[in-house]
Amino acid sequence: MTPSRDEKAVRLEVYREYEKTFASAPIRLMSRAAARMQALGFGDQATAIGDMDWRTVPADDPVDPTLRQDWSDLLREAFDHASGWLAQLSNHPMGYNIDSIGYPALVNAWSALWREQVGIEFVNRPAATPEISAFHGGNQALQAALLGVAEARRERTGGDGRATILAPVPTFSCPMDQMALQGLDVVLLPPASPDMDPDASDLDRVPDGVEVDGVYLMPITNPTGRTIPPRRLEAFVRAVLERWPHAGVILDSVYVRLHPRHAELLSWIDTPELADRMIVIDSLSKTHGVTGLRSGVVLSRARGLMAGVHRYAQNVMAGPSNMMQAVSVALLAPYLAGDRDLMAHRMALQLRIGRHMQRRRRLLLERLFDRYRDLLDPWQPVLPDPTGFDWEGSLYAVVRLSDRCLELASEQGIPPTVAFYLETGYAGVPLSGFCGNANLRRHGLLVNGGEATLTSFQEESTRYVRLSFGMTPPPTA
Repeated sequence: MTPSRDEKAVRLEVYREYEKTFASAPIRLMSRAAARMQALGFGDQATAIGDMDWRTVPADDPVDPTLRQDWSDLLREAFDHASGWLAQLSNHPMGYNIDSIGYPALVNAWSALWREQVGIEFVNRPAATPEISAFHGGNQALQAALLGVAEARRERTGGDGRATILAPVPTFSCPMDQMALQGLDVVLLPPASPDMDPDASDLDRVPDGVEVDGVYLMPITNPTGRTIPPRRLEAFVRAVLERWPHAGVILDSVYVRLHPRHAELLSWIDTPELADRMIVIDSLSKTHGVTGLRSGVVLSRARGLMAGVHRYAQNVMAGPSNMMQAVSVALLAPYLAGDRDLMAHRMALQLRIGRHMQRRRRLLLERLFDRYRDLLDPWQPVLPDPTGFDWEGSLYAVVRLSDRCLELASEQGIPPTVAFYLETGYAGVPLSGFCGNANLRRHGLLVNGGEATLTSFQEESTRYVRLSFGMTPPPTA
């Protein structure tokens, strides 16, 4: 099943076409290359950006034959609701303000969603710091959370020095770039465990004298697709707070409701000693497959951390658009209305979407390992199930490349992940892109840039490729 010489040559030509433009953005680079190859009629197997889309579900999926219809019905009804609002607004653009009625309904819907599905209560009460703030997408919610941590440090120290964020790697690239944009000092924490999950023992690698003001974590990791066991994550957080009691903990939870054990993954944060230090980020992008809607939210009972978040929401044009409010309220309407039958249906639908993504990942990994075994290392420490390829989590997988793949890369003067793509059509992103950030180094914000264990881990990460299967059509043969 090796691709022809001509096919590999076209792949390389397309890659070179985008290489300079997207040199500092490997996700965009490989995504553009893969999309172009697919447009040319070549059978590239996985794109680098894994947005979920109902149109990739087979209409006759033998495992879940009504998923495509149920998912598309949900989205169509929500956007039809928005068109009704726009029709009312169009004739009287100055006579209506959907914000005045949409935003309270929106935050109440998010409150009900978390209460019913995850079992944790976040509520906006009169004359109190809001526990829920909605934003224009998950990335903007993350930006607000980082600002909340920075503002809390200023309140604590009187404005002395920059805030420092601890980021266990691998982590997604957007948060690291936002930390750089905000001028935050960052400690990148390499894992000691071969599975790359963060562990409390990793904190021994943080140099003495470093004051950590915040930590960024993902219960289901975007780069790897692994689910961090809740007890392991809780132990890590408690160890952070034992060493830095003032730190704020940002939990990026945008995938969590796709997981069948979603409540278990986060229930440990709902304790008095932890709730006052936790900020949760959520979004509808992944759980409903509406990435372009830009619907994000920050949820927290940590008043000291939410003060900065609230100021940001009040004073910057960061709030959700009218369209987003209307569609999001429609998507979350069963929770707002308290309709238990519809709530149960929506919860089940989200889990079906999650399992569909995981089945697709399993099918494509089975084919990859069957056809290109020589390019893959026999040791796959990051895959939770390296033989059956079936595990609960997100739509990503990180595989370790073989020495043979590294030799092919060296012979051609290209990165190992590009050599892997030329041979297989699986367009992934080097894991090293999730283990460092050029802007942090360029602006002198990386606290432990010269640390030997971080450098060693970053070098090792170049032989791992991160694959995503959200927009990848399922195999037909």
